Amino acid sequence: MKQARIGDILIQHGVATPELVERALVEARTRGEHLCSRLLALGVDEKELAAALSVRLGFPGLDLSRSVIELDLLDLVPVRVAEADLILPISSEGGRLHLAMAQPTEERILSEFRFVTGREVSPWIAVTGALKATIAAAYPARARGEKLLAGLSAERRDRPFLAVARLDGGKEDVVSLEPADDEPIEQELEPEPEEEAPEVTVEVEEEAQAEERPAGPRRILVVDDEPEIRQLVQAMLQKKGYAVELAVDGAEGFAKAEEGLPDLVLLDAMLPKIHGFDVCRRIKNAPKTRKIPVIMMTAIYRGWRFAQDARETYGAEDYVEKPFRIDDLMRRIEDALEAASGKELPPRASANPALQKGKEMLMAGRLGEAVAAFESATRTDPWSADAWFHLARSLRAEGDPFRAMTAFERALEIRANHLAALRALAGLYEEKGFRRKAAEALERAFAAAADAETKAAVKTDLLRLLG
Repeated sequence: MKQARIGDILIQHGVATPELVERALVEARTRGEHLCSRLLALGVDEKELAAALSVRLGFPGLDLSRSVIELDLLDLVPVRVAEADLILPISSEGGRLHLAMAQPTEERILSEFRFVTGREVSPWIAVTGALKATIAAAYPARARGEKLLAGLSAERRDRPFLAVARLDGGKEDVVSLEPADDEPIEQELEPEPEEEAPEVTVEVEEEAQAEERPAGPRRILVVDDEPEIRQLVQAMLQKKGYAVELAVDGAEGFAKAEEGLPDLVLLDAMLPKIHGFDVCRRIKNAPKTRKIPVIMMTAIYRGWRFAQDARETYGAEDYVEKPFRIDDLMRRIEDALEAASGKELPPRASANPALQKGKEMLMAGRLGEAVAAFESATRTDPWSADAWFHLARSLRAEGDPFRAMTAFERALEIRANHLAALRALAGLYEEKGFRRKAAEALERAFAAAADAETKAAVKTDLLRLLG
């Protein structure tokens, strides 16, 4: 689908006349400015410009002139970085970092923030000229000890809130960053159906006679060309009592897998000599090694599509993006080893009492108690996708959309094909103006759907969103 030009969107919605857009284009080229920044200087309302940018790029538009932002967050971004990258942290609502950006599609910036802070980041699109002016005012205000910075047209200045700009006939949606007394509560609290992912199989030759493996600790082969990663993972595994073998390229990794028959292979995707995906395919196609579980790691091939291909096309048991959390990687290794041993994964019963209580409270409409119970369940068992999913539902029903968003995302980190979570998250993304993220979640839901009827329903939602 061809993306509409920003000038056409402005004209179509009556924000600016063709003559004004043409004048602004000429002046913007002469001055080296963005079109919307020049229109802002020519008197067009910032809300309308931010809303048009939102329509074009698929991120929520932010009217900085009517917003009040938290200045404590500026400690996360040095002023020179804010000025160079045109980014400004504006809120920590829902445990997330909300960033005003001139280019919210810049994944490099978002990835750096996620890595440095360990928190999910939500980008908002702002008019470049307004963002520059706000950055120029915010850092001196922070240096003076001020806690909040209010836009010139902000109606109140005593607490933070984000003025969301939408092209909907002039209506402006203000997102308060404190709970509202009259926030509507979602009434539908019946449990949503959860579907199991279809079993993935890899066709291979007939299995050769199984070889006797030596007694002793479980053996893990780590294949990575980065010495720092090898040393880090080796130290972690040895501390847990595993025997560790190392390989520095794809050829050595496959040879050691064939010769040593380790209990698990931890395999980098980008390797010299033989590519990591090809090594995985060879391990899974060779009768001698095909039952060895493979967990792939990558800093390059990011996103759910690569993870899905690694599992379905190449046969990997799991897929981990770098930089990874040590506890998360260790949990994935242990689960893959247990699954490969033919045993059922041990039940995570420790979280069950709080999880069951939360479900009872949720069904009874006692949302505060449900949230507290599900939060307790996630602390007891951080790897329970069910606990995170129901926490997200409770938070959403209680009127806390951004914390709900974070909880849905955590459930999907643990169980990537959680259909109910994907569809609920898509709806929440769309509701809050993150249309690109909503489309991505629906694409994932379409891939996870097991039956034609569900696929058709998801496709309808996706076409509506993209249309």
